[in-house]
Amino acid sequence: MSVTTAEDPLAEVGVPHELLTQVSETAAAVDAGEAHPREVFPGLAAAGLIDLGAPANTGGQLLRQAAVVEALAERSLSTAFALWGHRMSIEYLAAAGGDYAEGLLAQLRTGEVPGVSGMASAFKTYAGAGSLDLTVDRAEDGGLTLSGGLPWASNLYTDAVVLSAAYGPADELDAAGERKKLILAFRLSDEGVEVGRDLNLLALQGTASTSVKVEGVRLESQQILTEDFEEFMGRCRPTFAVLQSSFCLGLAAESFRQARANLPGLNEVFLEDFEQLGDDLGVAKEQLADFAARVAGENPPERREVLALRLESGRLAVALATLEVKTAGGKGFIADSAPNRRFREATFIPVQSPSEAQLRWELAKGK
Repeated sequence: MSVTTAEDPLAEVGVPHELLTQVSETAAAVDAGEAHPREVFPGLAAAGLIDLGAPANTGGQLLRQAAVVEALAERSLSTAFALWGHRMSIEYLAAAGGDYAEGLLAQLRTGEVPGVSGMASAFKTYAGAGSLDLTVDRAEDGGLTLSGGLPWASNLYTDAVVLSAAYGPADELDAAGERKKLILAFRLSDEGVEVGRDLNLLALQGTASTSVKVEGVRLESQQILTEDFEEFMGRCRPTFAVLQSSFCLGLAAESFRQARANLPGLNEVFLEDFEQLGDDLGVAKEQLADFAARVAGENPPERREVLALRLESGRLAVALATLEVKTAGGKGFIADSAPNRRFREATFIPVQSPSEAQLRWELAKGK
């Protein structure tokens, strides 16, 4: 279907009603850290809604996956965000291929084992705006070890699989004489991996988000999924941006609905703002549907286009969540109310990697 208004879904996917009800009913508990988004993963997997289009829009299914993320975000950004991280872990493994990756994929596709997308520094490095957080070294016995840390990651449950990037051993340099950049996988349960302390977050408290310290973790060669860093990142980035934009727009759409219900009376002074944001939201959803359908096709969206969409989607989520709070009255100031939750969730989007600063920097540089 074609998106025509701010409230139309990106695509009809038929997420089971009981799953949507579960996400709605646990949204407050997830926000408070009393429930975890991973609890919905097995149900989504059983419905065939957790790995649509992996990798790179296989079968033209990326739009349907985006619609699943959107539907969850309308009810709980935290749950949609957690699904995004898990689904991107599936993307990385499916894009890399090979027996080891396929073995991990089988576990992630059931939703029983969570995936961690620890790729923030990878995307910064790919954009020329940072360096990798992890390094692979050669041990005395000739084996490989991994050290460093991830300043921030989510879905950090003890049984999780982490996908990330690292500099390769000093004795294996690339054509430019520098350490190679590798994409690899490891488990949080590996010896030498330490998850940071629980953080008192403004929102997303139930998403198991904190830091990770890695010290001398033994790696098998098969855990290095690819040494072709640039090609791999280029393949994965469109899916990454499309699905991130999906949870931004899902939150924006729900705040749009709630703000409209609040408009009668004094709040009619916000009508012009509301209508403009609604028009912008409709345009952004049309763009996302178009880009998602074109990923890996004959006319794929350009890198600049998907970055601009991600930036605009984040802007709309923040603007509409703010408008909802403005029109909600005192209810918007109650910390455990739904308007307040959406507002707090929206404040995460400008700092989530790629942050608003990084997106603006890349677009200004013409990256």
